[in-house]
Amino acid sequence: MSAERDDEYLKFVPHTTSYHVVPGAEFQCKLGNHNSRKLSTIDEQDDDVANRRGIINQILATCAVLILSAACGMPIGFSAVLLPQLTDNSTEIPIDKDSGAWIASVHSLATPFGSLLSGPLADYLGRRKTLIISVIPLCIGWSTLAIAKDLTFVIIARFLCGFATGILGGPGQVYIAETAEPNLRSLLICAPYVAYSSGILLVYSLGSTMYWRSVAWCANILPLLAMVSIFCIPETPAWLLRNGFDKRAMQALTFLRGSEINAQKELNDMKQRLAKERVTTRTNENIFQLCCQRAALKPLVIVIVFSLLQMFSGTFIVIFYAIDMISEFGAEFNPKKAAIGTAAVRVVCCMCFCVILIFVRRRNIMIVSGIGSGMFCLALSAFQYARHGQPKMFYDVLVGGGCLLGYIIFNTALMVMPGIMIGELFPARIRGRTAGGVFASMNVALFIFAKIFPALQAMLKMRGVFLVFGVSSLLLTVFMGMFQPETKGRSLEHIEDYFNGNNWLWFRRDRGYKTVNLQPLQPLKTNRGTDA
Repeated sequence: MSAERDDEYLKFVPHTTSYHVVPGAEFQCKLGNHNSRKLSTIDEQDDDVANRRGIINQILATCAVLILSAACGMPIGFSAVLLPQLTDNSTEIPIDKDSGAWIASVHSLATPFGSLLSGPLADYLGRRKTLIISVIPLCIGWSTLAIAKDLTFVIIARFLCGFATGILGGPGQVYIAETAEPNLRSLLICAPYVAYSSGILLVYSLGSTMYWRSVAWCANILPLLAMVSIFCIPETPAWLLRNGFDKRAMQALTFLRGSEINAQKELNDMKQRLAKERVTTRTNENIFQLCCQRAALKPLVIVIVFSLLQMFSGTFIVIFYAIDMISEFGAEFNPKKAAIGTAAVRVVCCMCFCVILIFVRRRNIMIVSGIGSGMFCLALSAFQYARHGQPKMFYDVLVGGGCLLGYIIFNTALMVMPGIMIGELFPARIRGRTAGGVFASMNVALFIFAKIFPALQAMLKMRGVFLVFGVSSLLLTVFMGMFQPETKGRSLEHIEDYFNGNNWLWFRRDRGYKTVNLQPLQPLKTNRGTDA
């Protein structure tokens, strides 16, 4: 058995040093200088230590991205802090309803520009450098906002913050997807949404006790801390290997997997796939031709349709207009406390969803979330139709608030899933550019939908709006049940192989896909008695 262990070790990590096997109860080797040591890289105890070290390093790398995600979440909620204070103190920077709407919406208008730029940057400069670049406009935007003297500079500052948020979105999800192991990716790839929600909650909390200029200055702390943290983590091995940095890819994988033998095995697999891909790919193909290929077109259609149905299910509209919706139920409350409360609920729901992703399959989550969201919306719509024209009663707030809370809890999964899908479904050769383009399209559609929502609400009333939300949620459930593949526990390469097959519909998949259950590389299991 000792010779078999040596062969297994040398298969992945070839060494020029000669080892002489020393017989005995303990499996040892002897170097030329007669210093004996255990082969720690294939020893079970040391392999467990290496796996734990790799998990910790992956979490640390993700945390660096999460700090930046929280920093980009702060400008999303800042308009809720800025507008009431400017309204109360109209002499500093006078605003009216129209200018206030521009201050709130220009962030969403700027985000697509950053998203479009992030794709080429992520593919040509690397995911890590793109994340660092996003810090620059974010800090400039917050600093400009803190010293702004008129409305023009406020809008410019908000545009810069939105632009930075757009740059972060795609590369952040791709970085986590490309550095995390399949069994850990479920937890880590959802974490940016917890960070976004935490950033919104943080800015609401600061704005409830501080002046808006002081909040803007404080908001520079997280981006600067994120820049230092991202400097300390490696580039993704997939990007390094595709750009000819084989040695750095090996170093990055060793850091992320905790041991050289695991890293070498994964790197060998990545090299084989890359060589096979380059044989079948023409060098003059542009991004549009690549997106028309089967492995890219299928996930692109799934993500786009899902994003549109998600938008019409009210995911982000409820975030933007939650306070107005609650007030329609006849509730009286403090707007600041209500904003903080809704942000806290969002953070808790995102954290719970991250934990659920570890144990539950993606398809099951989306189906249950879609049905739950749809049922609560339809129930709320039916209740409002039944109560139309009648005087407000105390139970209106209880029923309306309860249905809205249930909707938020179930709909959190639908809010998070597009980012997870973008990180997991797209093939490696176009992942960066496609992620940026999809994020840009989503933000443009969201900006348009948020702008027309007041007119839609005036036409359909709130009861009609929730009817649309409910029907869209159920349609989303049907679509994802038919087309979305199961990605939990699968490697990114395995997911790409699935889309290369002739299987648009999930039930027409190769049944072998269902039975695959990827696990981290395990140490050799040997019979101690046989060794002896």
